[in-house]
Amino acid sequence: MDHPLAEPPPLPHQPEVESTRKPVLTAVTDIDAAPQAVWDVLTDFAAYGEWSTFSAAEGTAQVGNRLTMRMPGMTFRPTVTVATPGQELRWVGTLGLKQLFHGQHSFVLSPNHDGTTRLTNHEEFSGALVTLIRPFLRTPKKDGYAAFNTGLKQRVEVRTDGGHGAGSAARGRRSPSGAGRASGSGARGRGAQLAACRG
Repeated sequence: MDHPLAEPPPLPHQPEVESTRKPVLTAVTDIDAAPQAVWDVLTDFAAYGEWSTFSAAEGTAQVGNRLTMRMPGMTFRPTVTVATPGQELRWVGTLGLKQLFHGQHSFVLSPNHDGTTRLTNHEEFSGALVTLIRPFLRTPKKDGYAAFNTGLKQRVEVRTDGGHGAGSAARGRRSPSGAGRASGSGARGRGAQLAACRG
């Protein structure tokens, strides 16, 4: 059985596009805060323009609600399908008919043994237009997913005493030099934004 203060498992290589008929993008980041603290920032859509790859967002994280997500050059309105506080937010969106383009976007928050939270930012695409966007998803623009994670991580850790949250305290008990893991890049161009969170 894992020791309660064991290091979290290494982060997987990311972001990545799986070689299936349904392109999948995943970015994973460890955040030095409890899952609920991450959830509070993730679902504070009114503040997205201050830190995220979106220029603005509106709505509430309740199943069945439609969100309005804006970024330069585009606006879309996904529907929330899962909203479990401190655990998972999921929305789905379409372009035209579902058969043409359908995106399912999820944010899963998993507690690590050291008190940090692992954020898995994941999206699956399907529909007739998927073949047109697949080459786009295999370019560096897909780093927009990691950029969103990085922005969220920074926002959360600033709000939780600069990252000196439960994870830092737990690591301090193990080693004075303990440090958390983080991943993701800051690519925030329009292409990165489009790849980041089209739901």
